Amino acid sequence: MQEKRWLCLLIFIGFSSFAQIKGIVLDENDKPIPYVNIWVENENIGTTAEEDGTFSLLLEETKNIVFSALGFETKIILSTNLTVVVLHSKALELNEVVVERKKGTSEIVIGDFSGIKLNSGVTNTGQENVHVWAKFIKSNEKIKEHPFIKSIEFVTDSRLKNALLRIRIFKVNNEGFPKEDEVEEDILVSIKKGKNNNIVDLTKHNIKIPEEGIIVGFEYLKLEQNKYEYSYTVKGEKGSQKGYAYEPSIKGFFPGSESLLLLNRDGSPRLTRYGNVEIALKMKLTN
Repeated sequence: MQEKRWLCLLIFIGFSSFAQIKGIVLDENDKPIPYVNIWVENENIGTTAEEDGTFSLLLEETKNIVFSALGFETKIILSTNLTVVVLHSKALELNEVVVERKKGTSEIVIGDFSGIKLNSGVTNTGQENVHVWAKFIKSNEKIKEHPFIKSIEFVTDSRLKNALLRIRIFKVNNEGFPKEDEVEEDILVSIKKGKNNNIVDLTKHNIKIPEEGIIVGFEYLKLEQNKYEYSYTVKGEKGSQKGYAYEPSIKGFFPGSESLLLLNRDGSPRLTRYGNVEIALKMKLTN
């Protein structure tokens, strides 16, 4: 009987070592902030706030949690204080804003992938890690003459209807790695089921590719609407297992140039020059 009591106690301790933290992210006016990036400080574990600002996160122990949203100040909070998280808008420093006018008299296309077999790509594992797949766009003389991004085009494959993907545009340092977000607002793309071409108009953001180049990122959002659940079997084991992944996958080709990057949610590189898979990314540029 005593052995059974100890066994029950051990089982309880094992299960209680994980805690599901639930909360909501609000702005200074008590309005929910959708799709906030949330992750454990100095780790790859994280999640995304839902459209109504609510979130849940499974943690093994007390941790510092990072909350980051474009246009808001980043906040780090102890995981025991997460019921209501308030983020404050970034103050816009007008003296740093320089708007350069586009001529718009000439256009070029770079990265045209028509005629290329898209035999590869990138996806999300469905595990607790969070990341951004990205492509480095190196500047050249042709781009310098047409430095403004009018639109981007890429191909996705989704097993769900209306999956949501976030586009991130990063400034680049001298080594060709992300420095900070170029656009301080969400660029969200609704992805249809199946294989589809997606064209995103970026004209209003007035994005200019500098001499250092620019990085275009594709961020997976860990939302319920993006979660695809499936069953699989393991050789030698009875019954089926349940798994999940976050949609969509982004198509590319192999071999390609060494332009693929794997980034953390804050834009810092997790793995640099991630192999020879190249994301199929077409860009329309103007002068």
